[in-house]
Amino acid sequence: MFRDSARELTRPAPPPVDQGQMRLQLPTPPQATVNGTANATSQSAGAPDAGGTAPATAMTENAPSAQTGETATDGAQNVGRVMPKVQDDSVITLSFVSDLARYLANSYYPAGTEAAKKEDTGVLVTGTKALNMHYGVEMTGLTWSGDDIRRGRQNILRYVLTPTMTDALYTLYADRFMAALQEEARQIIRNVEGEERNLTRMEIKEMHHLLSTKVQATAGVLRACVLMEDAMARVEALHASTKKSLEANQHFQTALLRYQELSEADAKDAKAIAKAKTAMDSAGKTYQQAIMQRERTRESLANALRKYKWVSMQDDGTNVYIAQWVYRRVQDNPRVFPAIMSMHENLLDLAERMEKKAAL
Repeated sequence: MFRDSARELTRPAPPPVDQGQMRLQLPTPPQATVNGTANATSQSAGAPDAGGTAPATAMTENAPSAQTGETATDGAQNVGRVMPKVQDDSVITLSFVSDLARYLANSYYPAGTEAAKKEDTGVLVTGTKALNMHYGVEMTGLTWSGDDIRRGRQNILRYVLTPTMTDALYTLYADRFMAALQEEARQIIRNVEGEERNLTRMEIKEMHHLLSTKVQATAGVLRACVLMEDAMARVEALHASTKKSLEANQHFQTALLRYQELSEADAKDAKAIAKAKTAMDSAGKTYQQAIMQRERTRESLANALRKYKWVSMQDDGTNVYIAQWVYRRVQDNPRVFPAIMSMHENLLDLAERMEKKAAL
């Protein structure tokens, strides 16, 4: 329903990870201690270490595995071994998927609740920025090595953002995510017009529809960032204008403070006060112009993004935030666009699944 008739970006087909078996080369067990909010005491073969990226084979365990029951004693001896179907990833764990389903389901409030009092329909009270900040800080269900959470977060993103891994993780978890989302929705209790109750069947359908719209719009922004030739240049211009506005504000605050100090001094110096006021007025004008330039740049980026399919289904602030997220990924890896397009395709599929649930 949501897919284009042809992909704008050609990339190799992902490996068939959902066919019951997958062929992997098992690495030798690492010695580093693994951090992670879901399994903090375990050692994981695929956990990204603090100084580099994770191996692409992290979807198996090197120690005796709860998923496979196998023990890998020598990576070289296991080249080409056929392993049973993978059940869980050691970096992006099932706990992350379950927590994400819980987080999204709990963001829904039906009509008649306090959160939706200004609306005739239900609402989602969390957005993309809040979601990104939540997992960027909490790291729930994500595993990494070392004590530097910022570097751990960076290496988890590097691990995920390849076309093969993005597709493999989606294939591994999509069905279970949808099942978890449905189950979480059934357990939610909301105060609707003074009555504490579970969500109705129609409200759960509405939740799926609202989430589908958000997911579809997000997929559209990712696609726009890849297809628009100057998208990243526009984001960079926004960052530059934002920096200038912050610097201009600093100068204005300094000039304002100087003027106030001279004006409130017991021994007043009229010439010094006049000079300080002139400097303050000039700094204020510069600050105002910097703000206007920043907003023009932001609006230009938002308008350019909105020309692409699905993007207009979401507010401009969210769209710009997603574009800035893509920009940061490009700064870390200039070849990340194929993975971004893979995310786009998978999010469209997820949106379609949600919309089908809403239509049942």
